[in-house]
Amino acid sequence: MSPPQFSMYTPTPPEDGDDGDIEPVYGLGPADDPGFFASIRTRTYLGQWRMTAVVLILGPALILAVSPLIVQGGPSRLGAVPAWVPWLPPVLAALAAAFLGPRLPRPLPPGLGRAEATRLAVAQARQGTLVLFALTEGVILCGLPLAMVARDEWIFVLAFVLGYPQLIWNLLPTAGTVERVRRRLEAGGAESHLWSGLLAPLPVPVVPDEDDDPEP
Repeated sequence: MSPPQFSMYTPTPPEDGDDGDIEPVYGLGPADDPGFFASIRTRTYLGQWRMTAVVLILGPALILAVSPLIVQGGPSRLGAVPAWVPWLPPVLAALAAAFLGPRLPRPLPPGLGRAEATRLAVAQARQGTLVLFALTEGVILCGLPLAMVARDEWIFVLAFVLGYPQLIWNLLPTAGTVERVRRRLEAGGAESHLWSGLLAPLPVPVVPDEDDDPEP
């Protein structure tokens, strides 16, 4: 699977009055969302996030499709280990993901300037998404080696059933998901301006002009 197209690290907060790489139009909200697929065609942070999410979500489904070719039949390789043991890790991983999911991302600290809050909100929304992706993807992927060792593809099917709905719920940035993230960010009393940041245009890459290169 292709890696996400955004950094998982929080950028250095901008100076007061500086929006950093984000140039938001303040006052935007869910009513300004052009729609899921329409936004993918736009060069905005939200469109980039949605395109990345679609690519990441397709991966586990492809693995499920080829799992019968990966998991061989035959007697289990676990020997005297009870038959229920390989079924337990996906269940525990799913419970952990369900517990941590509603707690991410962390709320913004109060007292931030508008520009700093916008940039930090977008960064923490990205970070929270990547952590949730790792958790829910882990639920699914932990089932594959267990299925291979136990030689029972239904273990992977269980892991997929437990993890994939959580993956879609947490990773797919629909308008409802963005609103949930915004409410978490603002749980501490700060205003996040998340929609303004996500609907801001992506910075245009600057290509250096060869004529500007200094003479050797």
